[in-house]
Amino acid sequence: MKKFIFAALAMTFMATSMAVAQEMKIDKMPTFSCGEINDFNTWVLNNFKYPDEALNKNITGKILVEFVVKADGTVSSVKTLKSPSELLTAEAERVVKSSPKWQPGEVDGKKVSVKLTLPISLAITEN
Repeated sequence: MKKFIFAALAMTFMATSMAVAQEMKIDKMPTFSCGEINDFNTWVLNNFKYPDEALNKNITGKILVEFVVKADGTVSSVKTLKSPSELLTAEAERVVKSSPKWQPGEVDGKKVSVKLTLPISLAITEN
């Protein structure tokens, strides 16, 4: 039986403020409302359903998903920057889009939208 291994690499926050046209330093990064960043990685793992076709074809690799945590804490503008397969792209985007609300980022005490990038590595092992 095949089993997949999921590793949401330490979430790298390539963050930029979406609230203003110029670059600003984010004073407070968004936080996952169900816990810390590692909790978001666990949440993604628990909700990711490896597509059967991708599993049967042994499709593995790294997926980079970009998304915005808006000033109201909702997730939007989800898009895949890199993926080994459309099957994995669709599933990664589905999971990120279904994320619970976050605590938004802040600049000078004001809530702002922040763009984040999540790297996900997938591998398949035989049992």
